[in-house]
Amino acid sequence: MRRIGVVTSGADCPGLNAAIRAVARKSFDLGYEVIGVRNGWYGLIHDDVFVMQKSHVSGILYLGGSILGSGKDDPFSSETDFASFQVNFKKYQLTSIVVIGGFTSLRIASRLNDAGYATVGIPATIDNDVTGTEQTIGFDTAANFVCESLDRLHSTASSHHRVMVVEVMGGGAGWIALLGGLGGGADYVVTPEYRPKFDDILHHIENRKSSGKTFSIIVITDTATVDGLPLGECPKTGVGAYLASEIEKRSGIDTRFTVLGHLQRGGTPTFFDRTLATRYGYEAVELLKRGDVGKMVALKGGLIVPADMDQATRERRKPEAKLFEYARLFY
Repeated sequence: MRRIGVVTSGADCPGLNAAIRAVARKSFDLGYEVIGVRNGWYGLIHDDVFVMQKSHVSGILYLGGSILGSGKDDPFSSETDFASFQVNFKKYQLTSIVVIGGFTSLRIASRLNDAGYATVGIPATIDNDVTGTEQTIGFDTAANFVCESLDRLHSTASSHHRVMVVEVMGGGAGWIALLGGLGGGADYVVTPEYRPKFDDILHHIENRKSSGKTFSIIVITDTATVDGLPLGECPKTGVGAYLASEIEKRSGIDTRFTVLGHLQRGGTPTFFDRTLATRYGYEAVELLKRGDVGKMVALKGGLIVPADMDQATRERRKPEAKLFEYARLFY
């Protein structure tokens, strides 16, 4: 009898439950037992797991968050934690683990596989920064939320002739800002990959004003930097607040900021994220069935294919240059 552990690790995102549901239902269909691991790796370090039944995954497709809970514990953080992980892995007679998470979580999964604990990964993060796949679970929902937020901010910015600075998440990559901004009609996007000069941002805002456009929407990733501004020195206020204050100070234009924050991680997953997560969950169990471990499922050309987890977690995936060309067309 195969016993599969399922873990949601790291920051949460919409679509995790859809993936859990698919992993469990496909496993049940094959006659496997499924062990739910609570609160990320914490569950296997501190012996907090349970045997999952069909009832546990009923009615969860559309729910945000994770019914298992998540966390940022790492079994490799200490010898004691790794020893506890080993004890509990053996205690519950696990044959493999499906790890649902982002870049760091999948890197841990790859290390566990190298250590002899069979793992398969499912890429899930709003940051969309996992190499080897075209899209991660949660990104579509987050980008849609940013797009909708910009739609709303356009009307109030236009009414009051303001500059609106919108700070979004993204980790070390600018996917959310870039594509959320592109879809939401942002007038300027600042990401970790594209470091503009502050004077260029001011010049763009002033050009819009002189051409009769009395408002501007600026989207910035929370880890971005701008030449001429010490954004890294303002952790308490955040980059969005600091950029907004400097724009108003130097241009004289009324400027406001909005931090979308954890709203980007919550809520009901989109159709795309639900179906992507379902496909990923199904194919992850198929990998285990074939004994093809140390891999993660990935989206390539519309198909779900295996990708090497070690290769996928060596470097974070960045937006390609062409996407910045698309965005700059509207600056």
